[in-house]
Amino acid sequence: MPQWLVVNPNTSETVTQALVHHLSVDTPRRRWHGVTAAFGAPYIADERSYCIAGHAVLDAWERAQAAAPPQGYAGVLVGCFGDPGLEALRSTTPVPVRGLAEASLQALWAQGPQRVAIVTGGAAWKPMLQRWSRAQGHALAPDAHGVGITDIHVLPGSGAQLMQSPEQAAQALAAACTQALDVPGTDAVLIGGAGLAGMGARVRALGGAPVWDCVELVRDAWALQSA
Repeated sequence: MPQWLVVNPNTSETVTQALVHHLSVDTPRRRWHGVTAAFGAPYIADERSYCIAGHAVLDAWERAQAAAPPQGYAGVLVGCFGDPGLEALRSTTPVPVRGLAEASLQALWAQGPQRVAIVTGGAAWKPMLQRWSRAQGHALAPDAHGVGITDIHVLPGSGAQLMQSPEQAAQALAAACTQALDVPGTDAVLIGGAGLAGMGARVRALGGAPVWDCVELVRDAWALQSA
């Protein structure tokens, strides 16, 4: 069975456990291991903590190597929607490395051309994700094929703060997703944030389809590849 590693750039073990749990649902052909950043912020919420997280990702990978299964890891997922340290880790790692933001958007667009709005927590993430989107070539306007990011909506609290009350978080996210879908040209909403894993299903249950969270998109897309 392929062994995969999710690197949590946050220092929160709770987030790591949640990532491993949600990535493992209905994926019997892939086993997930988790490693948590040894330094930095409990939850990345600004430019400073994002920068530190890139270093923490490299350190976490080195520590994970020491505890790797005998066959090693088949691949690595950087478990933060924003992908800190992704390119640096790729340059030093012999196995495939993906980022949560990169992989979830690609999984969503693999379903067909869609104009996507992103909903996440933490006001500082809007300019950070705008910069990330431009760097990835995702201009904040759909291309001629109808593929692109229409807007980025942020809730006041970080993902960690929102998840202190999951039911209230689901309600707040559902309202934000509805608002995002009301923007002309938006086909789908992507809930970004490692700490918001599992929120896609909760929001859909409140009538918010087509809405997905980034972790479930990556899990389901990779489960199909392993089938």
